Amino acid sequence: MYFSYSDNQRAQDAINITLFHWGIHGWIVYVLIGLLLGFIAYRNDLPMTMRSCFYPIIGDKIYGTLGDFIDIMSIVCTMFGVCTSLGIGVLQINNNLRRLAYQFTGKENAIEENTTNQIIIIWSITAIATASVITGLKVGIRRLSEICFALGMFIMLTVLFYDDTWFCLNVFVQSLGYYVQWFLQLGFHTDAFAQLGKAPDGKEASNWMDDWTIFYWGWWIAWSPFVGMFIARISRGRTIKEFINYTLTLPVLYCFLWFCIFGGIGIKMEREAALANVTCSSVLGGKNATESFNGLYRLSCRGKNDMWFDVINQYKGIGGFLSVMSLISLVLYFVTSSDSGSLIIDCLSANGDPNPPIIQRIFWALTEGACATALLGAGGETSLTALQAVSVSSGLIYTLILNLMCVALWRALKIEGGDLDPEGPQFATDLLDVLYNPTKTKIIKVIVATFAPWWPLGKVAAKLFNTSHWPYMILFAVPFYTWAILLLLQIENPGLPYVGWAILIAFFAYASGVRTNIRAKYRINGNMVEDFFAVMLMYPLAAVQMENHMEITDLMAAPDLEDGRTRSGSIVMTDGANYEKGVEGNGPDAVHGYSQDKVQAYYNHTTPM
Repeated sequence: MYFSYSDNQRAQDAINITLFHWGIHGWIVYVLIGLLLGFIAYRNDLPMTMRSCFYPIIGDKIYGTLGDFIDIMSIVCTMFGVCTSLGIGVLQINNNLRRLAYQFTGKENAIEENTTNQIIIIWSITAIATASVITGLKVGIRRLSEICFALGMFIMLTVLFYDDTWFCLNVFVQSLGYYVQWFLQLGFHTDAFAQLGKAPDGKEASNWMDDWTIFYWGWWIAWSPFVGMFIARISRGRTIKEFINYTLTLPVLYCFLWFCIFGGIGIKMEREAALANVTCSSVLGGKNATESFNGLYRLSCRGKNDMWFDVINQYKGIGGFLSVMSLISLVLYFVTSSDSGSLIIDCLSANGDPNPPIIQRIFWALTEGACATALLGAGGETSLTALQAVSVSSGLIYTLILNLMCVALWRALKIEGGDLDPEGPQFATDLLDVLYNPTKTKIIKVIVATFAPWWPLGKVAAKLFNTSHWPYMILFAVPFYTWAILLLLQIENPGLPYVGWAILIAFFAYASGVRTNIRAKYRINGNMVEDFFAVMLMYPLAAVQMENHMEITDLMAAPDLEDGRTRSGSIVMTDGANYEKGVEGNGPDAVHGYSQDKVQAYYNHTTPM
């Protein structure tokens, strides 16, 4: 017996996929950033800006170039995320205005759906958003958000009571159960076989995940600096448990209720239209129809900007009223998105100042409008497709930052719980030391490590294991240059580079093993996973860091006291002036467990760039 995939099951799967896109998997990025930023900013009295999230990892270096890069990326992601939403929303608002004008005047082109009108709508929204952002978070932004939420609740409840209430509630309860059941499977589903595009029965959509799921994730991530920072700002005084409960449960359940009600009603209309023989070519209810067939439209044939109003207008007596209320809600929604996004960008560009200058608020609000206008003016809806691609691209870059934020949150909580000492043993120099304190010698070391990593790594292994350096240099040089040679030979054999990449992974594994042994010997905080990714992503910097650490260890062992004794003993390498008390040294100026004089001799033997 073959399994029959019924229309009922397809309908449930459609709802389930929607909840997957708008459920915990989407909201978690907001919760991550909001929790980390709020925890770090309020507990450590740091500025409310994205760079502060990385304080548990890089400490005061958040105030340098790396911190600037993080804030700049956050501004870019927020700008593109808000502009993408604004541009798409304007298309829908313009469509609704055209339909309302037709209903009240009987003239089909009373308000045309064109770029000029869409630009007018953009600047109307921008003007209201600018006025709102000037008044600040507690006045304009707060009140408009409350009004927008109230209107949304009003529309949803009106439709719930007007339509088949029990059906809508059954869809919600049933879909919630399906979501819980399929939560893990959907979260790990990658459409692996469908992406091959080679199913013998032809039942596949190889580009579906790229067009929908990946786009949604990129869009969610592009919004994450904005929403996460916004949530953090309004969550002072909450416990971690309260924060998670309020941000990861109530919003998700509200989204589920909304999509189950309107998604269920939309599917019901589609099925009733199919039973009524309404097709895409039908004059009434078809693809290009201006009138419904007894209140029905074939939604699968309709444009994405028409579907909402097709559903809303089916309710006799209040369809027009609900359309007007929807229009007002849409405008206010994009106003609140724009003004909130502008305020967050203001705060980021003002280094976390909660009350940035008014002129700066106006600048960013107008910049968002100008960005959306430029793209619309350049190519209409096609340009918005490009903007969506930019939004996803910026989200992709920010995904790397989010991964590091997971590490930062883990470390922040471990430090707060007393399980991790932030002043505990560390490498003698920072992994990115050459970026913060560049000298000619350091730059030369990085260049050497880039093209000949076997040289510093071989010396490090030799000192670590107290043996000759040449065997280790050969062990590092062979896989590294084999990889390089195989890449060059791809002209002759296209399969050789893949062998080379496998060999390079072996090189990374061996190098990370050496770094892990250094950690174990000097009791440095960290783990082998961090070591592997540090070597794989930044092998020249990791090699130089290990080389510096071992050189400074030798420096510690050199006679320094008047009687010829050394300072090594049981001193533990630490970051800062933390070394074992009772051991002689140069007082509070001793760093990393060795004398300040030797530190200066090591760091200042070349002139800074």
